Order: sequence, then C-alpha cells, then structure tokens
Amino acid sequence: MSNRKDIDKPSSYRAPRYWPVWLLFFLLRLISLLPESVLRFIGGGLGMLAYRLVPSRRRVARINIRQAYPDFTDQQVAEFNKISYRNTGISMLETSYAWLASDRYLRSRFSVEGMQHLDAAIAQGKGVILLTGHFTTLEIGGRLMGLQLEQKHPDVVFNGVYKRAHDPAFNALMLHCRLRYGDELFENTDVRAVIRGLRKGAVTWFAPDQDFADQEVVFTPFLGGIASTLTATAKMARLTGAPVVPYYPMRVDKGYKMVVLPALEDFPGDDIEAASARVNRAIEEMVYACPEQYLWSHKRFKTQPDRKTNIYA
Repeated sequence: MSNRKDIDKPSSYRAPRYWPVWLLFFLLRLISLLPESVLRFIGGGLGMLAYRLVPSRRRVARINIRQAYPDFTDQQVAEFNKISYRNTGISMLETSYAWLASDRYLRSRFSVEGMQHLDAAIAQGKGVILLTGHFTTLEIGGRLMGLQLEQKHPDVVFNGVYKRAHDPAFNALMLHCRLRYGDELFENTDVRAVIRGLRKGAVTWFAPDQDFADQEVVFTPFLGGIASTLTATAKMARLTGAPVVPYYPMRVDKGYKMVVLPALEDFPGDDIEAASARVNRAIEEMVYACPEQYLWSHKRFKTQPDRKTNIYA
C-alpha cells in the first residue's frame, strides 16, 4: 500500500461487524473536542486502569525498565512504570488530536528545537530518513511534523512508514486520517517503495525500534539488552544517500515540543551491522532523554540471537 489510490476507503466497511470501529471513531471525534488538560487527566486515569488490569503487559514494561535502568530499586521501577503507563493512556486519547483536531488548534500547541538540522538535510536534495522511536507521542508527533513541514517546506513530500492494523476497517480509518498530514504511506515491509520516495526527495518518517524477527535483522545492543535490529535504515541510506535525522516529540506542561537532532555523520559506512547498531544508539539516546514517554510495554527483546531465549517467560 503506497499511495492514496491504493488505500481502501473507510466507507467500504459498513457491515455490522465493523460498527464497533465506527463507534470508536465517533468517540475519538468527541474526545478531540476536549481541552488538553482534561484529555491528559482522563488519559492518565485510563493508563493507570490498564496498569492494574493488564498485569502481563505491566510485567513486560517492568522487565524492560529494569534492564535499561539496572541500578533502580524495585520501588523506582514501579513508580517509573506507573508514569509510563499514564503517558500510554494519554497517548490513546491523544490519537483524537492527531487524527481529528484542526490545524489551527495544533499549530498553537507546539514548538520545535533544532529545526535547522532538518532544514540542512532537506537542502541536500536526497530525501531524508526522519528517524524516531515508539514514544507514546508517536501519533501526535507525526501530525505536528507534518504541520511544521507544510509551513517551512511546502514543496517537500512527507511520507510515513506504518504497520498494518489487524482490523481492515480500523486500518482504513487510520490511513485515511494519517493522510491528512502526509503524502504517502508505506507498509513497513515495502522497503522498495520507501526507497523510491527518498529518491524523489521525500522526508520519510521511520521508527524501526520494534521486534521484526521476520525481516532482515542483526542483533545489537539497545537499552541494556540485545535487540533484533532492522538493517533497513542503513541500507536505505546507502542506496539513496539520504541523511538520517533523529527526532523525537515530547509532551511539555502546555502542548508539545519536537526535538530535531543533527544528522548522523559519516553514515552508514561500509559495515551494515555497525551502522544498524548506530541507529539503535541514536534511538537509545532519545529514549534516555525522555524516558517516561517511551512505550516500555512492547516486547522489544522477544527475539534473541539463539531464537530460543525469552526474557519475558
């Protein structure tokens, strides 16, 4: 799935079995009208409810946090976990802002630090791999970056890479909403389409920090452990010459702040495994800069080099 013509229209999913998805979308529409302070209060409460009701994911987050912060006491790990879950709950409701809030409202809610790094990368004319991680601000961050690029670089194409949702109706609605702030969307398995976009000069949002055991990976250090790491970032940079610019969005007291970091220097080099490890380090540095807003409940270390060890067992 690579462009607007290829994407299913949400109106194609009107059968009764898809009505729960439409109900969810209607609720998101209502939530998008809430003031930010109210949304964060309710979202934080939902996050704590999930913390209490889903012990399996709470345990995954605890294992990940302890691995990343080995000096933490049990109490520190528990408190950190609760804060991260509050942020996860906020992100669930924040999707309504990302998908449905007006441009005018959102433009008044964010600032950008380090935009000159992205400006310089765009000026090279080789496309840009906009590298980020799975922060709980992931969805709203994409919308805000789309607004920033629309304002500063209106002629630049903004593409995104996504993972297909299991429910086809939800997938269609998700893509329909995300295309409000992007030009094209590519499935995470369609590397060739991403490369074609980069060669046309597109800024391409890419978050490779998940466990993709079925794709081409190497095993490199990440957040205190060893993680299966996609080689795609390094290979795309090698094939296109596109600079890799790390960035992460974060919640602040009022609104949001996007932090853009300098492009990775002398990247990718000759060693794909070393370059992939460097991508992990770049994401790791962003996580440690804003740890409470990272998605710790993902089984990031599920696949290990021996393909047998399970740290979550």
